[in-house]
Amino acid sequence: MRKTFLHSILFLLCFSLGFCQTENSKRKIELIPPSSSSLKKLDIGSKNPNYFSIKKNDDRNSSNQTLNQKETFLNPADIYLKKLNREEKKKPNNYNKGEYLGDVSTGSTYVNILCRDFEYVDGDRVRISVNDSIIIYNLFLESKFAGFKLPLTKGFNKVDFTALNQGSSGPNTAELRVFDDSNQLISSNQWNLSTGATATFIVVKK
Repeated sequence: MRKTFLHSILFLLCFSLGFCQTENSKRKIELIPPSSSSLKKLDIGSKNPNYFSIKKNDDRNSSNQTLNQKETFLNPADIYLKKLNREEKKKPNNYNKGEYLGDVSTGSTYVNILCRDFEYVDGDRVRISVNDSIIIYNLFLESKFAGFKLPLTKGFNKVDFTALNQGSSGPNTAELRVFDDSNQLISSNQWNLSTGATATFIVVKK
């Protein structure tokens, strides 16, 4: 009786492992390094979103006027510190809460998911999971785009980017771009994360 029970458990374990391997083998992840020729086909340079351009220009102009009119007597270090303090008050640190990068619906058979450090390259690294299964354990964010080609399964394809660190100057910063199988840009966004926080993006295949 006991042997039969043990045999049953072993059979179920083997079956479940075999099923997982079969499922994973269907989704072959193809890495796209920064030097890959496939990145040239995506024409990333000509599709460079100008995030919050109006806000940034307005803030820059108003801060320059303020500095010229009221803070000319300060040394450059004091001016820089005051500017940082103002930005911190306007934008409190919520980086540990994670971010939702949106979702997109597509009929594509696959998407190219690319990311890079959009600020100073300071050693930011991320772990990437698809539907809660880790596919890239440690991706170093460079100044050039890199990522992977993701075959899509019907329905939801949830992609999580978990910050492994914050580099030498936090937070963990990255720009995300997603291209369909026709090399069309279908989504773009940015994240700012504390260590351990996750940014989530969802691709829904029709």
